[in-house]
Parts: sequence; structure tokens; C-alpha cells
Amino acid sequence: MVAQKAGLTLAINLLFWGGYAWLARHAFFPVRQMATTWVDEAIPFAPEPWAAVYLSQFLLTGLLPWFIDSAAVLRRYVLALLLLSGVSFAVFLLWPVASPRPTGLLGSGLMAWIARADGAYNAFPSLHAGFLALVGGLGWRMFGRRPAWPAIALFGVWATAILYATLATRQHYAWDLGAGLALGSLANRIAWRDFNRSAPTRPESPG
Repeated sequence: MVAQKAGLTLAINLLFWGGYAWLARHAFFPVRQMATTWVDEAIPFAPEPWAAVYLSQFLLTGLLPWFIDSAAVLRRYVLALLLLSGVSFAVFLLWPVASPRPTGLLGSGLMAWIARADGAYNAFPSLHAGFLALVGGLGWRMFGRRPAWPAIALFGVWATAILYATLATRQHYAWDLGAGLALGSLANRIAWRDFNRSAPTRPESPG
């Protein structure tokens, strides 16, 4: 399993980041702007400390899949990942939406690094939100749909902070988050259909 996960991690990262970076910087159709909502307007632009929280999503989504101990679960997760990425990339290509972050972010802080590393044409749907839905579904199934309540609370607080950070850093609009969560949930639903019959969850503890 370790070699399989390492190989998939390398292949998926090469494909994902290559496609993501290219589409984020190249627009072949008119670039659109999303309408702001009261949520966008209520959250001020605050790169510090929210840029660090925004980047912490990669720690959460990068670590959990390494705890998968079943080939069936790994296949389902990879399928959900491919569905989420494939649909998102198609939208980035055909209906590019620019992020609302300010231009000219100079300096050496995390927000300036994000601005240099991430292109502007990949706001809708939010893959930050989509990946949160993916890892939430993965964790729910990895632990037999009975994870400890402290773990659920920790994930909920962390995920909420990350979603807030996407708006506080002006990487996304509120509409992007809703679309990302919906798409991630749909990818989960498709990938994990009939999972109970094909790969039962862990048995309950005695007593």
C-alpha cells in the first residue's frame, strides 16, 4: 500500500498541479467576475493571519489519504479526486472566473507568495472547498462512519477557518465556495456509491 500510495501521489500531483497552474494563467474565453454577496462584503481583506490558514488546507488534504489502509477505499478516493478535478478544470477552461484579490501584492509575506504562485483564472469553483468536502467524506468512511466527536469538531473548526480564509485573502467569492462544496459532495456521492456493499466499514467494537 505504501508504494501504491506513493506512486499515486506522485502521478496525481504532477497531473493536477501541471493542469491547475496552466489553466490558472491562460484564458481562452472571456474572463468573468462574480457578483459579490453580503458575505463577501462582511469579511475584510486580511492577509495576516489568514494566508497561513488558507495554506493549511494542503496539510489537511495531503496527510489524511496516507492513513488509508484499504485498496478499495483508495480507489474510491482517487475516483472522487479525478471527478472533482476534471469538472473543475473544464470550468476553468470554458468559463474562467478571476479571483477578487487585489493586484500588485508585493513583498515577501505569505499573501505575496500566494499571489505569485497562483494564477487568477481559477476562482470558480473553489477547489479549496471541493477538497474539504472530499477529505470530509474520506474521513467519515475511513473511520467506519463513527469518528470520535473531538475529531469531528476539530475538522469542522479547521474547515470553517479555511473557508473564511479563502474570502479574507480574496482568493474566492462566496459563490465559489458553494459551488466547490457542492461539486466535492457530488464527486463523493458518485465515487462512494454502493460502498457499503463492496467494502464494508470497520466493525463495531465489542461491548
